[in-house]
Amino acid sequence: MKKSNMASIIKKVSIALMLFCASTAMAASDKLCTGDAGLKKLEGYWSSSPFLDLLKKHGNWTAAMTATDSQKNALTISDGRIRQNLAWHEGDETEYCLRLQGDKIWLLGDGKHRAEQGPYQRLGSLAQKEADLYLARIIQGCFVSEEKEQWCFQDGKLSINGKPARASLSLDLSELDLYGTPLRVEGRKLPFWYLVQRGNAWVVFEDDYASNEKRLPVDPKTSKPWRVLSKQ
Repeated sequence: MKKSNMASIIKKVSIALMLFCASTAMAASDKLCTGDAGLKKLEGYWSSSPFLDLLKKHGNWTAAMTATDSQKNALTISDGRIRQNLAWHEGDETEYCLRLQGDKIWLLGDGKHRAEQGPYQRLGSLAQKEADLYLARIIQGCFVSEEKEQWCFQDGKLSINGKPARASLSLDLSELDLYGTPLRVEGRKLPFWYLVQRGNAWVVFEDDYASNEKRLPVDPKTSKPWRVLSKQ
C-alpha cells in the first residue's frame, strides 16, 4: 500500500474517532441524573408540553388532568433531585436521569418498566407557587359578580374588591368531584370554589370534598352557582 493511501486512511480514521468522541461527550453532557451538580441550572417547575396543550384546549384543570396520565404531567427539580408530580398526590423518592435538548427535557426510561417521558418545558422558578403558575394559564383578568364584587385574577392569584383572597388552585384532584377548576379556599364553611366557564362568563360553585357524606352534589350544567362573574 502506498504511503499516500495509508496516510489518507489514517487521517479518515482519526477524523471518525474524533467525531465519535465528540458526539459521545456531547451526549454525556446532555444527560443528568439525580445528584448531579448540573441539575442546579435546571431547578424549577417543569410541565409536560402535551399537558399544557390540553390545558389551553380545555381551559379547565379537571378536563386537562383527566385527558392524560396525570402521574406524568410535571417534574420538580430541586436540591439535586428530579421528582415526578404523581398527580400531586404522592411523594416521589425515585432516582431519575434526564436528557436536555434545547430548552426542553425528557425523563429517561429505565430500560425495563418505564419508557422515556417528555418533552417537559420550564413552567417557573421554585420561588413561585406551582399552583399559581397553572391557574394563570386558565384565567386572567378582572370580572364583576352580580353582587357587584370585583374578582381579579393576576398571575394565578385572586383578589376580591382589591383584597387578596385565600384561595389557590387545588392541583390534587384525588378526593374531589371532577368538574371545572377547583380553588382551595381558607376561612369558608365549604373548602372549595369551583370555576366553570359559561360563554364569556365564569360561574363559581361552593363545594366540599366528594367523600363528605353530607355533601350536596353539584351539577355544573344545572345547579345554581354561588357567583356569576362577567368580564369587565
